[in-house]
Amino acid sequence: MLGKLIKHELKATARYFLPLFLIAIVLTPITRFTLWIGNYPKILQFIPTVIVFVYVASLIMVASASILLIIYRFYKSMVTDEGYLMHTLPVSSESHILSKLIVASIWTVSSWLVIFISIFGMFFTPDHLALLIDKLSYAWFYVNTTINSSLMALFIIETIFIVILGIFTAPLIYYASIAIGQVISKNKILGSIIGFFIIQVVSQIVSVVLMVPVGFYGDRVSESANSMFSFFANFFFPITILLAVFTQIILFGITDYIFKKKLNLE
Repeated sequence: MLGKLIKHELKATARYFLPLFLIAIVLTPITRFTLWIGNYPKILQFIPTVIVFVYVASLIMVASASILLIIYRFYKSMVTDEGYLMHTLPVSSESHILSKLIVASIWTVSSWLVIFISIFGMFFTPDHLALLIDKLSYAWFYVNTTINSSLMALFIIETIFIVILGIFTAPLIYYASIAIGQVISKNKILGSIIGFFIIQVVSQIVSVVLMVPVGFYGDRVSESANSMFSFFANFFFPITILLAVFTQIILFGITDYIFKKKLNLE
């Protein structure tokens, strides 16, 4: 059933995301060609400005869509009139939340890829690519010759985990905020905003408390590359990962509990 929910959610959201992605990709060569022409008659000099503005606006829309549309879709399908139908399905609230979370992560990563491809296609030339490869090769050589290989591998793996966890954490914050909002206020939008600020305040307090010992330990780390990488790979990143996992469990649990026990669609 989870697979069917994911498929349904992808179809419901694709109609918003795919046109935005297509616009950004199509505008990339158009904008690049427009700027490449360079010299325009005075009467046409507004054209590059307009096209660049539209191009930048399209990238901003792609970036913001991965947040705004995710929030809108969850709110509309879970706590508005559409929620009556959604919650009558023979599906657990965990499956509803998980399906939306998976689809949200798919669109978030897709948005990043579209923006990266667009910027790459807009500015990179063969010379730029060769220079980038040369810089990356030098950086990789430096890392291999100065940093312990097993330590570097652990650092990279933990970095990937942190990025993946970050992709899931942001939607869960919005989901929990919406769930809290429909409990604490009759105005669900206002309640969701209040819920979001409550979560932010609590998370900031917890982060500050945890960062105090981390900062104290970090001050004792030497400035050598191996010591710095060891600090991050063996101390800072593991704490960050555990905190992210704990946060996600709490946020998911709050959202699931409210939709199971405190659901209010009036």
